Amino acid sequence: MEYERLVIRNIASIEHAEIDFSSGLLAEEPLFLICGETGAGKSTILDAICLALFKKTPRMSERGGQSGEISDGNVGVGFFDARQLMRKNTAEAYVRLDFIGSDMERYTAEWSVARARRKVNGALQPEKWRLADHT
Repeated sequence: MEYERLVIRNIASIEHAEIDFSSGLLAEEPLFLICGETGAGKSTILDAICLALFKKTPRMSERGGQSGEISDGNVGVGFFDARQLMRKNTAEAYVRLDFIGSDMERYTAEWSVARARRKVNGALQPEKWRLADHT
């Protein structure tokens, strides 16, 4: 699999970011390092890729028997629900990953979540996920 472009909007510490893996320095190197200050969004980049591809992240998986819910208005959201990654005080969150699969075909994977009526105080809606083949 070869990543081409990653778009992140309102996920954890990242308000908006686009990473183009197919041009510039990232296209010239087969290996690169994600580095930065604490809280800069290094893990969030990996979370975004996982959300787009798998609709879940390793960071949000249940471990050690922990469970429970957090109340979000009139909706109970599980501790390990990926929707918890949406930035506070935002109405929607979105991740899009364009990539070339092992079959050399182009794909787009998208994950998103929004609040009702796209309002910050709206009830949290079910997440959406899709994988599109561009052949």
